[in-house]
Amino acid sequence: MKKVIVFYGSNEAFEKIIPSSYRNLSDVAMQLDDAGKITRMIHDIPGQEKIKPPKAKKPRIKDFVISADEYSSVQEHVIINFVDFMGKISVTNMFIQNPPLNVFQQIQRLFGRDNIIDIRYQQYKGVNTNLVRTINNEYNSRIVGQERVKRDILKALFPLVDDKQEKPVVVLFYGNSGLGKTETAQYISELLEGKLFRKQFSMYQNGEFANYLFGGRYNEKSFAKDLLGRDSNVILLDEFDKANSIFHSAFYQLFDEGIYEDQNYKVDVKHGIIICTSNYLSIDEVKEKLGAPIYNRFDAVIKFDELSDDAKVQIAADYLKEISENIPPELDKDRLFMLVKKLNNAREIQHLIRDSVSLIEIRKICEKEIQEY
Repeated sequence: MKKVIVFYGSNEAFEKIIPSSYRNLSDVAMQLDDAGKITRMIHDIPGQEKIKPPKAKKPRIKDFVISADEYSSVQEHVIINFVDFMGKISVTNMFIQNPPLNVFQQIQRLFGRDNIIDIRYQQYKGVNTNLVRTINNEYNSRIVGQERVKRDILKALFPLVDDKQEKPVVVLFYGNSGLGKTETAQYISELLEGKLFRKQFSMYQNGEFANYLFGGRYNEKSFAKDLLGRDSNVILLDEFDKANSIFHSAFYQLFDEGIYEDQNYKVDVKHGIIICTSNYLSIDEVKEKLGAPIYNRFDAVIKFDELSDDAKVQIAADYLKEISENIPPELDKDRLFMLVKKLNNAREIQHLIRDSVSLIEIRKICEKEIQEY
């Protein structure tokens, strides 16, 4: 073995450092498994000379690549006994992405003394003064009606400017749905040039949530494994309030130090931005429902305000501009702007506009059918 590159990061970033031609774990494991089956099929026939199985040659592999997705595609014994597996092949260069702790420890035992292990981490774009200026100048055009939210976000992010602070900034957004909480997280992630890491906590029931948070078998998904493969250092824990409070302790070290561990993986999210959302309506409700241990770990708790009439009209106007090519001339915009003032959020406003446009087009189709009849 000439070199072992251990890489921690996303699939996209990993693909940039691996060679164009290689063999992967699944392919090699299948080859060895097939060879083992052939050997087992050769057996002694009573009364005849013993048949010796042919001496197996180690597959010679120049570039051996193990991606994070492959740990669940091979038999568990390959992962548990990784040293034995590597002893059955001859490899020149190995590239391995986000190895489980057990596998990494075995790699260290195998190659640590040879000084050929090169550990690399994906470099995420961080908060700088340009980002602060951009949010200040552009936020209101992306998320309408939340001027105070913009100021609070800038204050919360400032400790991360130019990596002054290592621990992640942890923020809770609260308020009614459809006011811009998730959109704000998406916007910040876009500015940092990465795909938002988003987990919808309402989708997990208690039993499966425990397995997901604390890790299970190698072929099962886990929060730590997904977090290792993130494309962005902006992490959205959507509907955080839906997670049972018995699981809050799993996030203490992540919020305090930027470290998350389960039985298979350890993740570093220092300099990150962790955004939790909830539909709580007041700070008192937040404190009561979440409790002091988790509440006190938020660097900022930011309320998204109900939309003013002017903000609702602005959202409607912006959306009409966005779908301008599909707006029929019969649409009464003045009446529409009056109607949107009775709605609560951007989602409802967009639904109203889409429904209004659809109704006009449906009427055209039906009237044409009647005329043709």
